[in-house]
Amino acid sequence: MWLDKLPPLAPHQVHRRQASKLSRSINVAKAISRVTNPCFLSVVVLVLIAYTNSTEIWSTVSHVAVIALGLVLLPISYVLIRMARRGSRAERLGDLVDFLKEHPKDVGALGIVFGLPCTVLLVFLDAPSFLIATLTSLLICSLLIALVRELYKVSYHLAGITCLIIMVAVIWEPLLAATAVSIPMIVWARYLLREHTLGQMVTGSVLGVIVTVIVLYGFGLW
Repeated sequence: MWLDKLPPLAPHQVHRRQASKLSRSINVAKAISRVTNPCFLSVVVLVLIAYTNSTEIWSTVSHVAVIALGLVLLPISYVLIRMARRGSRAERLGDLVDFLKEHPKDVGALGIVFGLPCTVLLVFLDAPSFLIATLTSLLICSLLIALVRELYKVSYHLAGITCLIIMVAVIWEPLLAATAVSIPMIVWARYLLREHTLGQMVTGSVLGVIVTVIVLYGFGLW
């Protein structure tokens, strides 16, 4: 299938000027891929939603604390322990993401062990509906992709980003254009880096749309 064809990367076979241009493009693609990583952006978006939708300072602090504990501190500790048991260590933050990328089952485990209790706790604390809906969408996407990846390498990067863009567009409509333009850039970056085929990225993005829309309808927020 033409969507599943990866671009050939052979700088040594092209002209020196073309090789230099390709090298610069790869560096730009790496920067885009890192900046738009859904593992990091999801925390940023969730904190912004908690800040803008909470009515009291105490509510904002408690919701952000739950997000920080359940989606940052505990998952990072879990990954560090797993890496230590495998004889590897994290010298930079990107090593944690690379570990999860190499072990997709851990994404589903993190969702169940930390994401689900975090969501339940936010419900108990009467967190804003948009906050719970966003976290629920991301959680469902991670669980589904962890299962699907046994058969097909679906792009969680595109699924997560698509989910976040839809949520941002629903909550803050003026940001729709600015966030939507990031999808073509991410597709180009991930394709150039040979992280995913076009088919895998399209599948991830479509999955993100379906899950997010269903969750929004379920919460009565669409």
